[in-house]
Parts: sequence; structure tokens; C-alpha cells
Amino acid sequence: IAFKDTKVGSGSTAEKGNLVQVKYSAKLMGSKYTANIKEFEVPNQVFQTGEQRCLPGLEEGMMGMKVGGSRLIRVPPNKGYGDKWYRGVVPPNSHLEFDCTLVNVAQNGGEEFMMKLEQFGIERAVGAGLCFAYLALSPIIEKKMAGM
Repeated sequence: IAFKDTKVGSGSTAEKGNLVQVKYSAKLMGSKYTANIKEFEVPNQVFQTGEQRCLPGLEEGMMGMKVGGSRLIRVPPNKGYGDKWYRGVVPPNSHLEFDCTLVNVAQNGGEEFMMKLEQFGIERAVGAGLCFAYLALSPIIEKKMAGM
């Protein structure tokens, strides 16, 4: 893994076990294939570090970043997608370069909840809540209506 800070942040530091929010884009380095990977234009991703929810090389390269900071992270194949095609987009043995910005690091349970909720989508959460409420209340309402 090689990295270079393009902007040093001033907030909390990303460490193993943190819930982090990042945005990044990726490109193939020195490849005869397409240089930019549209599937890896990620405007918002929230994940727990140390739980293999992110490409190992990208996560390793993010450690030590501060919120508000940006970093170019170069990931070799053994810390990336290895010797197999990934989604028909990333060729085998590809070296990748990520332009990564650390948006937030959760400091407590409340911040973790809010970050996960925002990632899921507040509108979707409200919609799901209403559906569950309807499912829970519909037998009671049906019973009341039948008794009228």
C-alpha cells in the first residue's frame, strides 16, 4: 500500500474498529483497460473498519486519516481484487488508485446510529416504519371494524 495525503484533515482519526463515512473514486493504474471505473464513484459509504466490509488495501490506506482529509491510496492486486476479474470491470492483477476523503468518524452510539440511518435513507426508514406499524395495527383495526 502506498498513500499520499492531498489534504490533511483536522477532525477525528480513523482507527480500527471505528464506524467511518467515506467518499472515493477509483481508477486502474497502468492498464490497457478503461482508466476510470464508474462503478467506483462512491459519494457516500459507511462501514465499520476491521470487519472486512471494504477492500483490504483501501481500508489499510485510510487508517490514520483525519476527518476532512483526502488521500490518494494505491492498492496492489494482493490487497485488492487479486488474480480474478471483479464484476467484469476490474481485470485480474490490477493496481488501483483511490482518491478517498474521510467524511466522518462516529464518536458514540448516537452518531453511529445517525450515520447508519443516513446511509440507509431517512425516507426509506420512515416508509419501513409506517409499513411495520400498519402490519402491527391492521388486525386490531380489522377486529374493531368487524365489531361495528
